[in-house]
Parts: sequence; structure tokens; C-alpha cells
Amino acid sequence: MSTASRMAPLDRKQYDLFGAAPAQDARPRPCASDTGRRFIVGNAHEIVIGATRLEDWLKQSDQHTPFVVAHLLEQQDWLAFEGRYAGTGRAPYSPRQMMGLILYGVMQGLHSLRELERLARLDLGCMWVTGGITPDHANIGRFIVLHEDSLTQEFFESLTRTILKASGSSSARLAGDGTVIEAACSRYNLLKQEAVRARAQAATAALERAPDDRAAKQAQQRSSQCQTIFDARLAARQHSGKGTESLRISGTEPEAMVQRLKRGQGYGASYKPSVLANENRIITALALDASSETRVIASMLDQSARTTGAQAEEVLLDAGYFDDEVIEATLARDVSLLCPDGQWPAVPRDDGLFHKSAFDYDEQTDSYRCPAGQILLLEAKSRKTLNTREHRVYGASTCGDCHLRAKCTKAAQGRRIKRYPEDEQREALRVVMQHPQARRIFSQRKAIVEPVFSSLRGQQGLNRFRRRGLAAVRREFALHVMAHNLSRAVALQRALFAFLWATLLVLRKFGSTLRARPLVRLPRFNRSHLGAS
Repeated sequence: MSTASRMAPLDRKQYDLFGAAPAQDARPRPCASDTGRRFIVGNAHEIVIGATRLEDWLKQSDQHTPFVVAHLLEQQDWLAFEGRYAGTGRAPYSPRQMMGLILYGVMQGLHSLRELERLARLDLGCMWVTGGITPDHANIGRFIVLHEDSLTQEFFESLTRTILKASGSSSARLAGDGTVIEAACSRYNLLKQEAVRARAQAATAALERAPDDRAAKQAQQRSSQCQTIFDARLAARQHSGKGTESLRISGTEPEAMVQRLKRGQGYGASYKPSVLANENRIITALALDASSETRVIASMLDQSARTTGAQAEEVLLDAGYFDDEVIEATLARDVSLLCPDGQWPAVPRDDGLFHKSAFDYDEQTDSYRCPAGQILLLEAKSRKTLNTREHRVYGASTCGDCHLRAKCTKAAQGRRIKRYPEDEQREALRVVMQHPQARRIFSQRKAIVEPVFSSLRGQQGLNRFRRRGLAAVRREFALHVMAHNLSRAVALQRALFAFLWATLLVLRKFGSTLRARPLVRLPRFNRSHLGAS
């Protein structure tokens, strides 16, 4: 048989791949609804590059990423995805290969649907992951919207669970952090209260003049949503006693919060995504809120427990999470929290006076000891009202001649300390954080979680969200997180062989002299510490 006749079948496959139609035919696939739905399923083993099959070409080029991504995606259950399609009509693309295209593209730092469409046609690694399917940008966008509910929860948890198992990663110790990422709107077109109301009135008037105008209806809905959100934030500020003159909102992205951006970029409409990551920097839980990092801790701990199959033993958070809601969330789940107080060790307040954390509370005598050694006794008790919380007031009558008075108080009657019910938990956490072992473990937090956001920004280009609306932004962030976890799976697999080989060499040479060191266990911060601070 001649060379030309032997290569003819391969050449035909290659021409079909770059033709107008996919190289594969639709074939039956199992469907959750048992409708016999057919999907367009690619076959990467049939793709060739010249005279070399794609699989061999990638191996010869030392391209491991496509194989790892494809293998991990093959282990997922796709019945829930397939069940969302109707049983009749034109066959859609396989959900597994569509998801592979999206995640593989995000791993390369691609964000737009047209970039993903181009990647599917030109990138050889992507062809292996997708089997050679070539969906257009509209199909990719519809796929993301159709399956948005699974992306942030069920599928994320399933994929992460597979990655953790494949990498042998432990999630007993987690580190959490959040960041601020700008929304998809201009920071120079923000609206104040008068502009919001004027915009809503103008949109309502335009709709009354043309009630059948679709564009007028959409404009009225957007302006109404903008005013509703603005009024809610205005009421919240007024209730907390904060000023309202600086309150602004984006007319095109009202769900975003105007807040200070990272890296000295000033203020802009933005969101706060948060993650929990293990020691291998695999993200086990994600959340996205308009402005709060502490509000989402409880839900992330629950998601991490579902993903890993067990609640984390320890979570490391920076001083920004020293919050009553965070402390209560970890105590309720028996998770040991390591989190320093933002004012501890004791530092002066903004007015230069000693912070409350500089005063030591003694539960037995129900009193405080100030930095000068004087005792502050209980003077009054206050019940909860509409404007104040329940608290107790402690003071001393010996502040007049104190040599630290200038650094402690400016009040004529001396320094007063208010003690709230949650102060017991705060003080217990401060006691735990004084432990040298706790400080050593907490020092690992930066190395665990901060490189995660560096990777999301630097490698995947998540410096600004491209979608609008809280739901769409959550979808976008979930895709970035899953792509990051796949990248970590690739990196860990590559490092595994080198680590095993180095370990074997060390054991051969020094195995007889190695001795196990005793393990020093840190007392867990839980409810047993309350009342013992």
C-alpha cells in the first residue's frame, strides 16, 4: 500500500475538522429526563495534525494541561446539564465539551465569547478538551445562561471534590480572603440622590408617552431598580448614623457598590468576591457580595463542608474578619478560628487615645485593668433600645493624677469602657492569638490564599468583571474559580512526580537517620474558651 493511500483517511478527517460542519456526528447520549436526547459529541482521538494524531502531537510537545482538564471533566456527572435540554429539535453540543471549552479558555485568560469561539477553532490543546466541536459565540453564551445555577454550586462542588481527590489535598486548614474588583461600568458616571430620582421620573414619563415601546419599558425598569437600591442604601446609612452626602450609585450597574478599589485606583462601582482555599491553594468555597466580606463566611464554611465532605478544623482570616458575625459562625460549626484583632496588639485610636483592647477584663472581679494598672469598676448597666445595644459601663475615679491620662482620655470624669455581650468571644479569641503556635500557624495565611487572587488577576485577567448584574457577575467569578482549580490540578500533578522522585532519593540516602518529631497541637478556639479569657 502506498503512502498516499495510507494517509488518505487521516487527511479527510483533518479537512473535516476545519470545514463548515463539525467533524463528528451527533449520537445518542444518556439524559436525566430519559427523552433520548442527542448531542453533538466530538472525538479528540480522530483529530490529526498532518500525519500525527493530536494525542501524540500534544504528548511530544509536552502539553499536559489538555489531558488533565479532559480527564477531570470526564469524571463529572453531566445528567443534570443534559436534562435541561428539550427532547426535540436540533441536537445541541455536548455539555461536557462545552464546559471544557469555557474553562480551558478562562485558564488562558480569555473572557469574551468571540475569543472562546476562536479558541475552539485554532488552539490544539482546546481541540483535545472539546473533541473538536466549534460552537459560535451565541451558543456559548446561551449555554452559560442555561446552566448558571449549577456553575456556582453543584458543578463547582463536584469538580472541586474531584480535584481534591486527584491531588490528595487536605482541607482541614483553610485560609480565607476577599478583594475588590471593578464592575463593568464607568466610574465617572455615578449618580447622586437627585440624579437618581430625576432619571426615574424621566423614564416613567417616556413610558407613559410610548407604552408599547420596548426600549422605554427596559429603561423604566432599570431606573426603577436603581432608585429602589439607592433608597435602601440611603436608609441603611441613615439608620447607622453615617453621612449620606457621598452616597452614589451606577445607573448601569446599580447592584454594584461604590467603594475604594485596589492598587490606588480611587473609587468605583465594584463587587467583593471571597474565597476559602486549602494549603495547596485549591479553592473549596466561593462567594460574591456587593460590599461585605464578613457576611459570606457562614455560607462559605457550609459550602466547603459540602465540597470536601467534612467541616474544616481551622480557618485563617486576616484582621478585617475580626467580627462578631464571623466569630459566631465559626463557633456554631466548631471551626477553630485564627484571626487577629485589627486593634491588637493595643494601638492608639484615630484620636491618639488607647483603644479598648488595651484594657484587660477580669471575669472574676467583673472589672477592667487599664494600661497604668488602675481598676475600672462597674458603674452602670444599659438595656437594649432602638438606637443602642445592651451594654455595661466601667470607670475609675483615679484618672486625675494618672501619668498616662493624656494618652487615655480627654473626659473630665475619666476613662469609661463599654462592655457588650459579644466582647467575651472577642477576648477569648485574643487569648488564643497570643499563643506562639497560633501566631506561627497564622503566618501561613498569606502564602495560602493571597497567591490565589494574584493568579486570578495576573494569569486569568480578572481585573474587572465583564458581565453586568449580581447574578451574571457570580457566574463569571465561579468560572474563574473553577479554571483556577484546574490550573492548580495541573501544577500539582506536575510537581507530584518530581516530589516523589526527590523523596525517594532522600530516603535512600538519609532514611536511617530520620526521626519523627513530636507534634505540638494548638488548643482549638471553641466555646470552651468562653469565660476563661
